[in-house]
Amino acid sequence: MKKILHCDASAGDDPALMVACAVLLGVSILVSIPAFVGGGGQAGIDFSCFWGAGGMALEGHAAAAYDWEQLHQQLVLRLQSLNHAPYPYDQVPVPFFYPPVFFLVVAPLALLPFPIAFWVWSAAKLSCWLLVVHAIRPRSAALLLALAAPPVFYDFISGQSALLAASLLGGILLTLDRRPLLSGILIALLIFKPQYGVLLPFVLIATGRWHVVITAALVIPVLLLLAGLIFGWDTFDGFRAAATFATTQFHLSGALPWYKLQSIYGLLRDAGLGYGLAMAVHVAIASVVAIGVLILWRGQVSFAVRAASLLAATPLISPYFAIYDMPVLVVALVFLMNASAGRLASRSSRSAFRIAVSVVFVLGYAFPFVRTPLGPMMCATVIALIWTRYRQEAGETATGEELRKSATVGG
Repeated sequence: MKKILHCDASAGDDPALMVACAVLLGVSILVSIPAFVGGGGQAGIDFSCFWGAGGMALEGHAAAAYDWEQLHQQLVLRLQSLNHAPYPYDQVPVPFFYPPVFFLVVAPLALLPFPIAFWVWSAAKLSCWLLVVHAIRPRSAALLLALAAPPVFYDFISGQSALLAASLLGGILLTLDRRPLLSGILIALLIFKPQYGVLLPFVLIATGRWHVVITAALVIPVLLLLAGLIFGWDTFDGFRAAATFATTQFHLSGALPWYKLQSIYGLLRDAGLGYGLAMAVHVAIASVVAIGVLILWRGQVSFAVRAASLLAATPLISPYFAIYDMPVLVVALVFLMNASAGRLASRSSRSAFRIAVSVVFVLGYAFPFVRTPLGPMMCATVIALIWTRYRQEAGETATGEELRKSATVGG
């Protein structure tokens, strides 16, 4: 524990924040134990559709996985041996709406019994998550923050894929300049969760990163070709039908409770606005946010701040983001820890970062109780921190220029 909590304030670590994260992590682990061993929780509930769809793909019926009823029947047959505890997912079916390339991941997992597959999946995505966080900022404080954040807990316990998507997005940003070919490949892999990559093409084009663009454009068709050859071209028809169904049922009719959509659109629908007005306001705000991100990326600002801006803006672009998708904000906070390294020891910087983390954590933990879209407020909090850091950097740049001018005049 002493090694885990080791910190260096001069390097930007905040001892109080580290202790708070360690305590919250311990509480989260204790609270989650009944969900895994008691049989009354829903640990891995969302992973059940991955495992069931993978099983159908292995049987040569991948396209049928997009049919909710057939997927339900598949789970009933495959989970009978588990006696419905602690994995009662044949009784609580979850639809499968992922692009066909995701079968390349879920089919191998379906070779394993459900509990083992769930833990293999969880261990793999958590390893990717910690690897990327450590690569961004190799400090104990960053790792504790990345483990203690509420959205990370929600993703892990449900068996969702957001940690993997957030890890890919973080990896894309890390390799953008140093290894552009690898960055392009990672972008292609992110196609399994396309709402995470809406802003990326605009940033890449605006900043002239053509090697990344070309690599991604070449690798994506290869992945689609592999999925079609292995699992059948009818999977694309099934995906289109499922995506249309999801849009109609979840975005228009409200079959999915509006509070589950952690977006501007979800917030407005939850407040009672109709589809047309809510979507128009969402698009308007998303456009303003996207323009702001592009301005930052074109401006003279540290890469950490630019990366954080893209990450914090991502959940505001697509209407379809859930609470378990918010680990992307944690990656933004880790980048901002780098941007403030050496300055978190100052009272104002440390306070601003503590406030932002506290708001994100409190809203995250409050979500199951208030049942309202809190994602936009979480994004706004991180964006406010980004703006503060941007102003600090602008001030430092202006001060540096004045000192250089003074030195020139003095010379």
